[in-house]
Amino acid sequence: MRVDKEISKRLAETVNVVNNINGGSIFPTFIKTTEKDHYRLEVSVPSVAPDDIKVEVNGSDLLIYQNVHVNSYTLPNVLGMIKISADVELESISAEFDDELLVVILPFSELSGGFRKEIDIYKH
Repeated sequence: MRVDKEISKRLAETVNVVNNINGGSIFPTFIKTTEKDHYRLEVSVPSVAPDDIKVEVNGSDLLIYQNVHVNSYTLPNVLGMIKISADVELESISAEFDDELLVVILPFSELSGGFRKEIDIYKH
């Protein structure tokens, strides 16, 4: 296995920076609740600037990270990754950030709970 020295260097810088920012690592808290028509995910992220918090959907994962700036590099610091339930409408996920609290809304798909289909079984 070949190790890319530039990637290794950037990862080491990220670890060093994250361990030293504001006196140590950031430990966000995650609270997920179920509402009438959506899931609500609240993530407390103390000491993170609003412009540095990022939320991405990658397949069936919701990735929450902060950008850490070191010299001329911007390095991602993953705060958490959550599996997205199959009943969520991926295109409609939204988020807002206010006063160190990130709120992610994961709306239910219109088909959730209402889709039903009998599957034909082919016999040989």
